[in-house]
Amino acid sequence: MLTSGSAVAHGVVARDGQRIAWQRFGSAGPVLLLLPTWSIVHSDFWRAQVAHFARRYQVIAFDGLGNGASDRPTDPRHYGDLLVADDAIRVLDACRVEHAVVLGVSQGGPWALALAARHPHRVSAAVFIAPNVPLAPGHPERVAAALAFDRVLDEHPAWAKWNRDHWLRDYADFLRFFFEQCFSEPDSEEQIQHFLSMGLETTPEVLLATAGTEEAALTEGRASTAARRMRCPSLVIHGDDDHITPVHRGEELARLAGSDFIRMPGSGHEPHCRTPEVVNRHIEAFLESVGAGGAP
Repeated sequence: MLTSGSAVAHGVVARDGQRIAWQRFGSAGPVLLLLPTWSIVHSDFWRAQVAHFARRYQVIAFDGLGNGASDRPTDPRHYGDLLVADDAIRVLDACRVEHAVVLGVSQGGPWALALAARHPHRVSAAVFIAPNVPLAPGHPERVAAALAFDRVLDEHPAWAKWNRDHWLRDYADFLRFFFEQCFSEPDSEEQIQHFLSMGLETTPEVLLATAGTEEAALTEGRASTAARRMRCPSLVIHGDDDHITPVHRGEELARLAGSDFIRMPGSGHEPHCRTPEVVNRHIEAFLESVGAGGAP
C-alpha cells in the first residue's frame, strides 16, 4: 500500500475469499482510480501521483492480489485481466463512487481497457501509461525468453532471467535485472531500489500464478474490440526507450481508441516514477481538457 500520505479512508473488498486492500486520499474534487499493475510491485509505485493529485482530487488506490496489503494466493484461477477489472468495481462500490477517471500503468493498461469495456458507465476517462496491451508485437528478446520460460537453462544472461527455474532459484537476481529494464534512464538507482523493495514483498510462486487463466485474459482479439468500442476520453503516455513494452503498443492502442498520444523521448517504462513532474503535468492538462479538473 501507499507508505506515505494520510489516507482519509481504507478498507478491504473480497473476491472468492481473497482480500483486496484499498486506500482513499483527498476529500474533494473528481475521483481518480489508480489501478494496480503486475503483482511484482504494489500501489506505492503511485506515490508521486498520490502526493500530487490528492490536493485537488479524490484519489483511490488498491493493491491487486499478490502484493502489498492484499492476499497472495498461488492458484492461477485468482488472477486475470478481466478479474482485476471487476475488482476495481468492487473498490468503487466500497467507496460509494459512481464513476471515476481510471489510470493504469504497464499491466494496469489492459486492466483499464477491460474496465472501460466491461463497465463503460463507471469510467469517465482513462489514462494509459506504457500500456502492455497486446495490440502490437513485443520486444523480440522478451518474446524469445517467454518461449523458453519453462526450460531449465544452464545460464541466465539478460532476458534469459525471465525463466521459471531462475525465478525459483534466484528471485532477487531476476528482480534486479527486471527493474533495471523498467528504469532504462541513467541515474535511476533510487527508483530501482524502491521497486526492488516492493518486489521482495511477494514471492516467485505468486508471480508464477499471476499468469492467470486464458478465459480471464485480455487477448489480442478482446483488446482490439475493447479499444475500438471505448467511448470515454483517453490519453496514452509512452516512453520511446521502454525496454519492457514497445512504444508501438501504446501507439496502436491510441490509434484504435482515438486517444490523445504523448511520446516521451528517452523515457523508459516507468516515466510516472522517473519524471513524475512531467507526467503529472500531462495528466493534469488532459483532465482539464475533458472537464475533470480538480477543486481549486
